[in-house]
Amino acid sequence: ALECYPSALSSVLTSCSGSKAGRNAASPLLAKLAFHNPSLFGLWECSSQNVPLLTRSQSSKAKIANSPQLVAAYEVFSSFCDLFSHHLLAVDDDEFLERYFSPTNGGNTQGKILASDVVLSLKKILNDLYWVNPVLAADISETNTDAESILRFQRARLLISGTKLWNSLHERWCRLYRNVKFCDENSWWFPFLAGQHDSNPIIHSQVTTFGDQNDDDEVMDESSVESIDVDEGDAGGDALASSFRDPKMARVLTAIPQAMPFSRRVNLFQSLIDSDKLLMQDEEATFRHMMMNLDNPEQDGEMGGRVRVTIHRDALYSDSMNTLNPLGKKLRKKVQVTFVNQHGATEAGIDGGGVFKEFLDDLIKDAFIPQATRNESGEEEQSSDDNHPDFFSVTPLQTLQVNLDSDGDYSALSHYEFLGRVLGKAIYESILVDPQLALPFLNKLLGKQNSLDDLKNMDPEFYKHIKSLRYMSAQDINSLGLTFETTAGKNKTVELIPGGSNILVTKDNVIQYIHLVSHQRMNIAGSRQTHAFLHGFRDIIPAPWVRLFSAYEFQKLISGDDAVQGIDVQGMMNVTRYSGGLHPSQPIVQWLWEVVNEMNSEQQ
Repeated sequence: ALECYPSALSSVLTSCSGSKAGRNAASPLLAKLAFHNPSLFGLWECSSQNVPLLTRSQSSKAKIANSPQLVAAYEVFSSFCDLFSHHLLAVDDDEFLERYFSPTNGGNTQGKILASDVVLSLKKILNDLYWVNPVLAADISETNTDAESILRFQRARLLISGTKLWNSLHERWCRLYRNVKFCDENSWWFPFLAGQHDSNPIIHSQVTTFGDQNDDDEVMDESSVESIDVDEGDAGGDALASSFRDPKMARVLTAIPQAMPFSRRVNLFQSLIDSDKLLMQDEEATFRHMMMNLDNPEQDGEMGGRVRVTIHRDALYSDSMNTLNPLGKKLRKKVQVTFVNQHGATEAGIDGGGVFKEFLDDLIKDAFIPQATRNESGEEEQSSDDNHPDFFSVTPLQTLQVNLDSDGDYSALSHYEFLGRVLGKAIYESILVDPQLALPFLNKLLGKQNSLDDLKNMDPEFYKHIKSLRYMSAQDINSLGLTFETTAGKNKTVELIPGGSNILVTKDNVIQYIHLVSHQRMNIAGSRQTHAFLHGFRDIIPAPWVRLFSAYEFQKLISGDDAVQGIDVQGMMNVTRYSGGLHPSQPIVQWLWEVVNEMNSEQQ
């Protein structure tokens, strides 16, 4: 009976679990199994013991000979992945750290599942399934009953279940990154991808950014990994996959990009942009195209791969909105800026890139940072001719989110669309800008839904209060007189469910209330503005490209990495100019750099 159990359990879970955590969250069977701790730990114990067997280098014949043992090992690990990923849906971050994280290597971890162990074991398994001995696309639909076919199907099933759990754990790791790391960052990296440091981005010489997508029949692409259920937008992975010569690399970067170090993904991202610039900013090619289409009435009147604009400094935002927003996707061309000063005189100089950088930096500060915040830092107020509302508001963590007070103003949506293009242009041109965006807002730009635990990265105090409702007695909850409604913006109340203003929150429905409030604040409030911003942003940076990164990594692309890694002291030394009799060879100057180098990032 014990020998049959793993196979029976695997068969049941294959039919009732989806390719992503939460797809079948209402399944009573999954819930019963996922929250039966003895079963969960027993499956983990067997799975962890089988890792050496599953990753051992064996010939094809030897694997067939060991097929029953191997099939059982794959079935057990797949079952654990399905159940544990489902289990984690109901576990908040505090509970997760208490149950599955050990701050030190000491202490008694007997009878515990440690998240770090799961991550490392899954890395070894997925490295084999994705890279060393890749699963083929045909394996997931294998129907033959011979030993080799069954083995191939179970490997494909573990690829799906393991990816689901690994991505679920990585999302939590990213959310907790600033406070607690339950494993080292290199715990996610595949050995080959972490060790390779060549300059070849493994990208086709010409990337068709918005063109046709290529198919690859040899290995399972992202749509195959998500074959049980595919989200809207998941198919965009093909656009990214077709950019890479190596189909294994394409599959990893579309399904589990965290398997490659961040620095290498940044290089690949920059190579994608550079390839697109060859198409958009090659003035010679654009000129040839124009000459070949002189008789075409729909011919674009722009000469070359650049756009020239004139911006009045006292009308910075309005001039930018009126001249750049109509360009849409053509904003990927070079933009050459000429400034007109407050006296109406054209400023001297040719924009070789520096003027545009200054322009973009000033524009983003003006449009993104609320006026009150700029006043506090001593910046000049907007010109009376260039007034615009605050499009963003400051969270308690001093990050930016869309201004919910503009939620009913449909005329503001075109402004958010423009700001999305502006931020996309900054990333496209590798220009670092100031705004620190709220992580939940960045999640939405990456096409991800926010959960209750993401609320602490927006408003930690509110998160603490709303979460405390779970632990109140029925009497205390009743005394609060809460109903299923919440505030959104200034003096605006919305119902969380139909008739919610007349439904009292009780001990029986308080969990539903907590998650509905969180969902309203994190995913629904400001969704019109966010959607407009995202539409503009994707005109410049295609969605599949940014899915190479997590939210906190995405912020590094926007503002740089000083907050995490500190200042590049050597780089600063190289560009520093000395005056007043100072010289880099003097001891006092050398002491300065020694002190700065020894400082932490905040002190620097």
